[in-house]
Amino acid sequence: MTSPDQPGIDPRPLLGDFASDLWFPRYRHGVWGPWSVRIIAMMSARGYWGTSYAMQGSVILTGPVDHGAASWMSIVPMEVESQEIGIASAHGHTVVLGMGMGWCAANVALNPAVERVTVVERDPDVIALIEVLGIFEQLPPETRAKITVVRGDALAWRPDAPVDSVQADIWAKFLEPQKWDDARRIQDNIGAGSLYFWGQEMELWRLACRERDALPDRLGQEEIARIAGTLGLPLVCPDRLDYSDRIAAAARWWTPQRPGWWNDVPA
Repeated sequence: MTSPDQPGIDPRPLLGDFASDLWFPRYRHGVWGPWSVRIIAMMSARGYWGTSYAMQGSVILTGPVDHGAASWMSIVPMEVESQEIGIASAHGHTVVLGMGMGWCAANVALNPAVERVTVVERDPDVIALIEVLGIFEQLPPETRAKITVVRGDALAWRPDAPVDSVQADIWAKFLEPQKWDDARRIQDNIGAGSLYFWGQEMELWRLACRERDALPDRLGQEEIARIAGTLGLPLVCPDRLDYSDRIAAAARWWTPQRPGWWNDVPA
């Protein structure tokens, strides 16, 4: 395990050409159980919306998956951009499902519209690693005081008080066969006023492809709003004219391009 007096590394200079207004904690190499945080070198990375950026490196969280280990989260343009909408829309009592590397929950707490943050994480080793690395201790005291970490299963956890918004990031991939079912279970249990989940744009794209039975060149804002409205979920879909265009641009990189892929799994 890393020594607590080791100097931390600021991830921001590692991002190279990519700029973000979000806050990032300093990290050290650390290991707890099967989970580890480490710093790696990398020359470039693609953002969620499709733009490629020159980089110097990244901080990554590696943990168990299937019969091996893989990166679950990292501070790269794709990860940052894919969390920004949820962070910006957070308000009141916000529940963050999945601890990850801690920076998403920290940025939710830094949002002035947020009064309370409940972070739900099922793996005690992830909770311990983030605690030992002192991620939340790097925040201003008034921000840190908003955050409560609880151990629980995101698909079964129920709150003890009304929840205004949820940000969920509990999946290893953008497209998962059961994501919509998971989102419905989460909402049934929590009853949040609004819900944003990681990669939801790619799942909305999947539904648009299925509806057309083709790969669209682009989507209209009204089409995205209509599809989202049929799902019975209080999804956060920004009312901005370029949102649908950004979804189409991102889908070229993060979803399959072969015909019919949208029928591989149920809705």
